[in-house]
Amino acid sequence: MKEGRKREQQSLSPTSKNTAISFTGGKDCNLALLHAWRDERFNVKSLIVFRPEEAEFKAHPLRLMEEQAECLGLPLHHVIIKRECTSYKDEYVNGMKKLKDDHGIEVIVTGDMDLVGTMARNWIEECGEVAGIETFLPLWKADREDLLRTLVKEDFEIIFSCVKSPWFDASWIGRQIDDECIDEMKVIVESSEKAAANDKGLQWKPLDLGGERGEYHTMCIFSPLYNKKVQRTVHSELELTEQNGQKNNQRWWVIKVD
Repeated sequence: MKEGRKREQQSLSPTSKNTAISFTGGKDCNLALLHAWRDERFNVKSLIVFRPEEAEFKAHPLRLMEEQAECLGLPLHHVIIKRECTSYKDEYVNGMKKLKDDHGIEVIVTGDMDLVGTMARNWIEECGEVAGIETFLPLWKADREDLLRTLVKEDFEIIFSCVKSPWFDASWIGRQIDDECIDEMKVIVESSEKAAANDKGLQWKPLDLGGERGEYHTMCIFSPLYNKKVQRTVHSELELTEQNGQKNNQRWWVIKVD
């Protein structure tokens, strides 16, 4: 049914700007890609992954990202953040300038939905302003449930690639986002909100339905723009311990892939 189907034609105009998608392979960047693909202001030319030198992404495996790029028929450019850099921001800015100079990129699209931590503004937007590249954030401040329901409606296949307690357990790894799944997640949101209201000293915040605080991560196996499904085998969960940012007694699980 889905294999080998003709990809949706990109909407273009004479003034469409060369565009790249900030890409991790998850639900948000793939949905942002679909928005840009259907917007004649943008001519989507490539995907970009910003990554630290020698990074191993457990929640967003690079091998899966490379296969996603192949399924999309788009190149995946790596912007490497050097390990010994003195300015994290300068590395992003210089990487963006190189994308502009080498590939003619005028716009970067990101699937960010909200500010994270103590940030005062969106990071890609801030760096892009210095680099002379425009930014488009189609999911910014959007309703979380609406976005998840859109994924289902648009025939995306999205699986959980990383989940964290206390909101989730290992059984969620590899599970596909569908309407039943979203309903279960809404129950978790409600129960975690009640727990936070009843215990002001609780160290956990209520679940963000979109996972914006890192409660979970996803990978896309198929979308309306993929010419085939991702074929790489996803195995059962792997538990992580002693990770940066992992709190005491918190458990993290990720997918295992060939």
